[in-house]
Amino acid sequence: MAADAGGRDVVDPWIQEAKASHWTLLDPDLAIATLYSVRNVPSAFWIDETGGIVRANDPIYALRRNPTTGATSRNEKYLNAVRDWVANGSSSKFLADESALEKRRRPASVSDMDAAASFELGVYLLRHGEPTHAQRHFDRARQLAPDNWTFRRQAWSLSGATRATIAKEIRDPAAPAFYPELDLSD
Repeated sequence: MAADAGGRDVVDPWIQEAKASHWTLLDPDLAIATLYSVRNVPSAFWIDETGGIVRANDPIYALRRNPTTGATSRNEKYLNAVRDWVANGSSSKFLADESALEKRRRPASVSDMDAAASFELGVYLLRHGEPTHAQRHFDRARQLAPDNWTFRRQAWSLSGATRATIAKEIRDPAAPAFYPELDLSD
């Protein structure tokens, strides 16, 4: 799934480059990201044969790229967890119990819903030529849901923020964690 307020024009080049042979759901309104408390991307969900979520919101890249050298490495620890689930199904030691699932897909609070509405209004205003008014709503969404990097990243993308600005904000010691901790305990 691609959750991107920039829509098809932004997402298609990535899908083409990946030579995806599967359907890709495009969520330009971030409805699914909001519904399942996705706070940053990528975020992986494991869905079993019955359609049930058995692991939620894993902040994961299967292939990591070193930003300095460009070298890539596979995240074997996570891939091995997926392999364990494929081999062992519901007996996999990496499936999340109900309390872990609830923590990762926490229900939206009133503040979260207000932030989503503010973000959506910002997108609307930006699409209709009102970048200054849009930014006010993006800022409000950020204040209401400070740990929601999805809203931040989308606002940066839509408003053309520089890499330096983005890097500075991510590294700010007062900022919430860019990704939640990945729990792969045995």
